[in-house]
Amino acid sequence: MALTVEQIRAAIEDKALVDLLSLELQRLLPDDVQDDRDRYYEALEKVPRGLRAMAGMHFFDVSMSLDDLAWHFGNQNDERDLRETLNGLRELELPEIADMFEQMWEFMKPHMAAIKSKDFGGKEFGDWLVDIGADDFADEKDDFIWAYSEKSPQFGLAQSWIAYARKYPERCVVSEENG
Repeated sequence: MALTVEQIRAAIEDKALVDLLSLELQRLLPDDVQDDRDRYYEALEKVPRGLRAMAGMHFFDVSMSLDDLAWHFGNQNDERDLRETLNGLRELELPEIADMFEQMWEFMKPHMAAIKSKDFGGKEFGDWLVDIGADDFADEKDDFIWAYSEKSPQFGLAQSWIAYARKYPERCVVSEENG
């Protein structure tokens, strides 16, 4: 059953709201769709803009909780995914983090072929990131993003989902016309 504005408004607890949003994302973008990136992007076109933004930045949130900004480009380097992350951060009203992500992406663009081919000149990925200056370039950005995430350690960057869904619940549901 599709998520409704009323359900979003009734979710008083933040965890309950994130759970609702996550379930709706899973309903709209099930694992078999996510596993086929072409199908995923076709399906993503039909997802409400708020949920699309949440889907777009989800893996970035995971990267930032386990690694850092530079390492994210090793985890996710399909240009479509990176564009969705950037657009998602903007839609979720995280302009500073979006700007930092975009700066890092610009820095990494000359290195994307190496990342995709996993050819790091015989080095481990982390050592290669140091050699190309990506770690230094990301340091202050990492600190800013981690500080934001620490405001709500339970949710990390997904705390933006909560604020966004409460402010724009209608952007997180499938409209009846599109249903």
